[in-house]
Amino acid sequence: MKNKFLLITGLLLFGLARLASAGGLQRIRHTTLTPRHSSPDDKGMYAALIDPANGYAYFAGNYLFKVDITGNLPVQVGPSLLAGQPAHGAIDPMAGYLYLPKNMLSRYALGTGTNAITSAGSLTLVAGSAAEIVIDDSDPNPANHYGYVVCIVSGSPARVAKVALSTFTELGSVTLNAGETNFVFAGAIDAQKGYAYFPGFSGGSTDGVPYVVKIKLTPGNNPPVRIGAVNLDTVGASIDGGSLDTVHGYAYYGTYDSDTNVPSKVYKVKLGDGDVAPTLAGKISLHAGEGRLSASVVDPVNGYVYFANDNSYPGGVYQLALNGSNPPIEMAYLPLQGGTDTPPPNGVTTNNTTTNLDGVLPFGEVFIRSAVFDPVHGYAYLGQDSRPNQIVKIKLAKDTPVITSAAKLPGGAFQFGFTFTPGVACAALAATNPALPITDWDVLGGVTEVAPGQFQFNDSPATNSPLRFYRFRSP
Repeated sequence: MKNKFLLITGLLLFGLARLASAGGLQRIRHTTLTPRHSSPDDKGMYAALIDPANGYAYFAGNYLFKVDITGNLPVQVGPSLLAGQPAHGAIDPMAGYLYLPKNMLSRYALGTGTNAITSAGSLTLVAGSAAEIVIDDSDPNPANHYGYVVCIVSGSPARVAKVALSTFTELGSVTLNAGETNFVFAGAIDAQKGYAYFPGFSGGSTDGVPYVVKIKLTPGNNPPVRIGAVNLDTVGASIDGGSLDTVHGYAYYGTYDSDTNVPSKVYKVKLGDGDVAPTLAGKISLHAGEGRLSASVVDPVNGYVYFANDNSYPGGVYQLALNGSNPPIEMAYLPLQGGTDTPPPNGVTTNNTTTNLDGVLPFGEVFIRSAVFDPVHGYAYLGQDSRPNQIVKIKLAKDTPVITSAAKLPGGAFQFGFTFTPGVACAALAATNPALPITDWDVLGGVTEVAPGQFQFNDSPATNSPLRFYRFRSP
């Protein structure tokens, strides 16, 4: 139960006691990774992984980088390794490895502390061409960790292979249903509940009808099990990036159109309890000019999901409230740093190349292709598809209520308003002594949400109290 703030009022004097201020979305700065490579050139950064407990993140494009995220800005650790531009990956910090699928499944040792990453072998899967991987690390013993790998099979449904990570061996696979052949690189896992989720496109095309397949994790050498799937739309839509909110049981996916002027859609999927197939909880469209969503992170504690964009100049990040069981609500947009050159038309991909040592790219912080979230410190890190590669650090918003109004009404009642997470139920409490235990405060009733994220409460009994303190709580 969250108790969020206090108000103070009296018959002759009323005011607010130390109002909380919202922690809004904030750009910090970027780190330029060096040296810039030329054969092959830096590009991609489609995959990003994080080990927040130990303070490191990993970004993979043509090259794989390890960065220390404990300071003001990410700092590269050791030399980068040629990775071949994988579009997905997974990390197993307890075992000390990360995995990047691109046809084969490549394994890398994380390196303890400031030790550099090193190659640790590769595995060719019988199930098909490795495209994406999630890891079940729910067992505290790394010997019982397993990878679930989407494998593409030419002309046939994809398969999900199971790999014993301790021995780096393939155990078996499950063949998906007809039409489930092409997958976007946004697989995610809820290891504690025992399921993985892989989004894809029908018809073998990236502009087919998008869907999400639910896979059941299994013990030991047993192969995975397909539970079911849900279509996200009735028309074709290219999606890219996805976030899994394991706290509340939802996933979020954004559309990636060729033109940034086409408003993106954001789909919300209810994951389903147990062996229940996922269902579409709803979708929203952003505003005109808000398109080409390419990477996302979710912060369920503070109640937001964030989508970065690609081919917008400069790049930027959209903040959406999770909004309970309802579709998300767009709350804010954070533009990133611009560049020194005139950008090309929206939807046109071009090089963002520089040899400058100041780290300022000609089109700025743009072409965002990957993102990771550090829940320990409240920051997200965005990987750019640029030359040289850059990582942008942003501070995510805190779910802190802000009082917007407080006044006596005609007749003596007291009214206050505040902003908070849309769709969250709130109750108002009152006491004449703020030092009383919360159990001794009087519950006055529910607070009305007069508009999405805008709450208001009227207290008529305030006319009978010489001094009255308020707070509210939310589940």
